Amino acid sequence: MLQNFPSRGIPLTFDASLVNKSSSRLSSSQRPKRQKQIAGTNTTRKLVLSSSSSFAQPSALSEQYFTTTLNALNSALDKIFHDKPISSSLEFLYRGVESLCRADKARSIWDNLKLQMRDHIVEDFLGDELIKLTRTIEENGIDSSYNNMAEIIEILWNRWMSQLNIVKNMFFYLDRSYLLNSPNELSIWDAGIDLFRKHIIQHPIVSNQLMASLMIYFENNRSGKYFDTEKISVVIKMLSTVGVYSGIFHSKFIDSTKAHYSKLANEKIEAIPVSEYLQLVSKWTEFEAEQASSVGLDRVTRAEAIACVKNEMVRNEIDTLIDLGFDHMLESDDLKSLSLMYDLFSQISEEKALVASWSEYIRKEGQKLVMDPSKDAVMVTALLEFKDKLDNIVITAFQNNDLFGHALRESFEYFINKRQNTPAEMIAKYLDQILRAGNKQLEDTELDDRMKKVLILFRFINGKDVFEAFYKKDLAKRLLLNKSASDDAERNMLLLLKTECGMGFTQKLEGMFKDIEISKDFMASFKDSKHSSSRREGGIDLFVNALSQAFWPSYPDVRLMLPPDMAEALESFKTFYLTKQTGRNLSWRHSLGHCVVKANLPKGKKELSMSLFQTVVLLLFNDITDGKTLSYEEIKTGTALEDKELARTLQSLACGKIRVLSKEPKGKEINPGDKFKVNLKLEDKAYRLRINQIQLKETPEENKDTHEQVQRDRQYEIQACIIRIMKSVKTISHVELIRQTIDQTKNRGTLDLADIKKNIEKLIDKEYIERQDKNTYVYLA
Repeated sequence: MLQNFPSRGIPLTFDASLVNKSSSRLSSSQRPKRQKQIAGTNTTRKLVLSSSSSFAQPSALSEQYFTTTLNALNSALDKIFHDKPISSSLEFLYRGVESLCRADKARSIWDNLKLQMRDHIVEDFLGDELIKLTRTIEENGIDSSYNNMAEIIEILWNRWMSQLNIVKNMFFYLDRSYLLNSPNELSIWDAGIDLFRKHIIQHPIVSNQLMASLMIYFENNRSGKYFDTEKISVVIKMLSTVGVYSGIFHSKFIDSTKAHYSKLANEKIEAIPVSEYLQLVSKWTEFEAEQASSVGLDRVTRAEAIACVKNEMVRNEIDTLIDLGFDHMLESDDLKSLSLMYDLFSQISEEKALVASWSEYIRKEGQKLVMDPSKDAVMVTALLEFKDKLDNIVITAFQNNDLFGHALRESFEYFINKRQNTPAEMIAKYLDQILRAGNKQLEDTELDDRMKKVLILFRFINGKDVFEAFYKKDLAKRLLLNKSASDDAERNMLLLLKTECGMGFTQKLEGMFKDIEISKDFMASFKDSKHSSSRREGGIDLFVNALSQAFWPSYPDVRLMLPPDMAEALESFKTFYLTKQTGRNLSWRHSLGHCVVKANLPKGKKELSMSLFQTVVLLLFNDITDGKTLSYEEIKTGTALEDKELARTLQSLACGKIRVLSKEPKGKEINPGDKFKVNLKLEDKAYRLRINQIQLKETPEENKDTHEQVQRDRQYEIQACIIRIMKSVKTISHVELIRQTIDQTKNRGTLDLADIKKNIEKLIDKEYIERQDKNTYVYLA
C-alpha cells in the first residue's frame, strides 16, 4: 500500500502490473553521459543527464506542451482508476509532472489531480458501486443478512489504496516540491484519504449501513457464526486511517456490545447456577479481549468492551448474584467459584458488596452455633472448624484481602458475644478437655496448634472474667488430681494467656503452679521425717498439697468422717507442717482428695483409683463379711456425708461403668431405702481401674457457684475501676463516668448499667466519691 520514498529524485518502485513495460526503460541516448573536466592539478567529475527529445523543455513552456502533458496525465489517471495498464511510461509521466512544476504550473496540476480523484470517488465508487447497494440494503432491512456494506467498503478501500499509491508515485515531484512547502495543502496521500472519508465513509446512508454491517459481523462472531477476521480488520484499520474510528465506530460498537451482554445476562442470570454464570462471564471477557486484538480495535475500545461484559453481567446483577449464589458457595466451600466471583467483583471495584454479604453470612451462621443451648457441648469444636473454613476461604479465594479478614474478625466478635458468658465458659471447658490426661487424640505439635486457635476465639469474647473463673477451676482439678496431659502444655497455655492478657491475668494461675512445686518439696521432707506413717509397714502413703487460699478457687468445707488411720495420718502431717510454717492455719478440703486403694477380689487383685469420698464409703465394707449389705442410712452414719454428696458417691460406685458395689433394688437412682454390698463378681482385664472420674465432672451447683462468684468479683472490679477514673480526673460527669467505666472493663465482661450505678452509690456511701449537683462526681482523697 503506502510506499516510502526519498524526498528527492525518482520514486524507487512502481506497480509493474499497471505500467507498459516497453516504455519503462531509458534508451541509450537518454542515459546519462559522463564528462571529465581538468583544470590545473584538480580534476572535477560531473554527472550530466542528457535529455532526449521527448523531455525537451523550451525556455518558455508552450501552451501546447502544457495541454499535451496534462492530457497524458489525465489519460494515465483514467486508466489507473479503472485498473487498466498505462500506455505511457511512468518515467515519462514523472518527467512531465516535473517539467510543469518547474514551469510554475504546479497549482494547475494539483487542482486538476484533486478534481480527477474526487470525480473518480464520487462517480465510480459512490455512484456505480454504492448507491445501488444502499437501495438493496434499505429494501431488505439494514440489520438483515443482506447488509454486506462492510465487505464492499473493504474492497473499495483496498482498490483505492492501490490506485492512490500509483498516483502518489506518478506525482511524486509535485508532492515533494510544491505540496510539501504549502502549509494549507494536504499531501497527495492525505488528500486521497480525505476524499474517501468525505464522500464515502461520511456519506450518511453509507455510514449508517456500514456501522450496521459491522455490528452484524460482530454479533455473528459472538454467536459462533462465520467471521472474516481479515476483512473486518481492514475496515477497522480504514476507519482509524480516515479518522472516523472514534467519531462513528467506537460508540456504536460499545452500544451494541452493551445491548448484547445485557440481553445475555437477562437470559442466563436465573436460568443457570451462579457458579456456571460466573464461568460464562469469564469466558465472554476473554472472548471480547481476543476479538478486539484479532480485528485491531484500539486499547480504549478493547477496555470498554471488556468493561461492558463485566458491567452488564456482573455490576448490574450484583444483588442477584449474591442472593442466588454467594451463601451456597460458602456453605459448600466452593473455592473455585468464590475465587472467580471475587476476581470479577474486584475488577469492577465492588469488593465491598461481597464484604457486606460475607459479614452477614458469618454472623448468621455463627449465631446458629452459639445461641443453641443444645449444642453447647460441641460449640467450640464447631467454632474452630467454622473459623478454619473461613480463614481458608480468605486466603485461597479472596487472596488474603484485608477487608475480608477484618470483616471476619468483627463478625466473630459480634456473634460470639450475642450470648453472654456461655462462649467464654465453653472455651475454658474445651481447653480443659484437650489438656486433661487421657487425651490421646492430639500429638504435642497438634496440641500447641489447637491451643493457639482456641486463643483466637478467646480474643473475641468480652467475658474474659468468666473464662478466667472456669479455666482456673478446671486447672485446679487437673493439678490436684494429677490429670494434666502435659506440664509443658499447661505452661505453654499459661504463657499464651500471659502474652495475650498481661501478667495480672495469670498471676493467680502462676501461683497455683508454684504451690504444686512447693508441695512436692515439702512432702519429700515430710516423708523423711518421723511423722510420716508411710515409714511404718502397712502405713498410709500420704501426699498433701498445701495451697495458698488467695490463688485457688474456693471449695466448700464438706463434713466427712475419716477412718482412724487416715485421720491419724492427716494429724501427723498437720503437726509437721505447723512446726515448719509458723503463724499459718490448715483447713482440709476433702472434696478434691483422691486415693489408690488395693482390693483383693475373688476375680483377682485390683488397684482402684478413687475419690476420697468413694474410698471412705468402700472402706466401711472391710468391717463386714463378704456378701453382707449395708443400708443407705448405715453408710450415711459411717461417713457423715450429706445426702446429696452421698447419693452422688454411691451412684458412681454402684451405677457406673465399673460397679464396685451392687445395689438392691437395681436402678440408676439412689434412694434412702437402698442396700449395698461389694460386687464380688467384678472382673476387668485392667489391673488399675479409674473410678474417680466423678471428681472431674462439674455439678450444676459448682457451675452456678462459679457464675455467682464472677458476678461478685465484677462488683469489686467496677468499684476499683471507678476509683481509678476518679483518682485521675478528680471531677467528672455522670455520663462520662459511665462511659469510661464500660470502656475500661469491656474486656473483662459485659456490664449491666444498673450494676455501675449501684456501685457508684456504694462508693458514695463509703465516702470515696461525692455527688455535686445532680450529674457530677468529685473524688474525695
